Amino acid sequence: MKPHFIFKNRKIRFREADYVEKHYIRNQKAVIPIKLDSIQDLYMKHDYNNLDLSDEVSNYIEEIAYIIPLKYPIVLEIHCPKIPEEQQERIRKVIKNNYGMDIDDRDYDVKVAYQKCIFLFILGALLLFLATTLEGRLSAFIEEFIYIAGWVALWEMFECLLLDTAQKRIERLNKLQLYDSDVTFVFDR
Repeated sequence: MKPHFIFKNRKIRFREADYVEKHYIRNQKAVIPIKLDSIQDLYMKHDYNNLDLSDEVSNYIEEIAYIIPLKYPIVLEIHCPKIPEEQQERIRKVIKNNYGMDIDDRDYDVKVAYQKCIFLFILGALLLFLATTLEGRLSAFIEEFIYIAGWVALWEMFECLLLDTAQKRIERLNKLQLYDSDVTFVFDR
């Protein structure tokens, strides 16, 4: 006999797209509200110059942005105490700089991944070439080991090329979506 909750949970129909549409989409834009009790909550705790977003705020923004389709422009709506226009502009620059650095990091990661793919391809091709040219001259165990090592290198190259770099490019697009976001302020008090 199956527990009651198994049958009850079968009726749940959750669609992420409906959730996003209901909670974040306004006028064909994705609005991510950010509540700050103090403007200092936006920055890293020990960041004297206020140049880096706090991990808490950054993770929150990225978590919400991850589920938002790329077709929607993002608006970061900061709810905070009233601040002067110069400080608002500075916050916009800090947000842009943070996501600009993240994009640069992703570009570097993709470059390194492509270099790894090239190395693995050359290694795999050389090992397979070596195995075929030395066939019959070495023991069967060593020949099989070289063949297997060559195929493993090629398999790793395809995995790196198709999975790792694709994931890094998607992460880059998410960061680019945040880099291009508009930052608005809502003064609650």
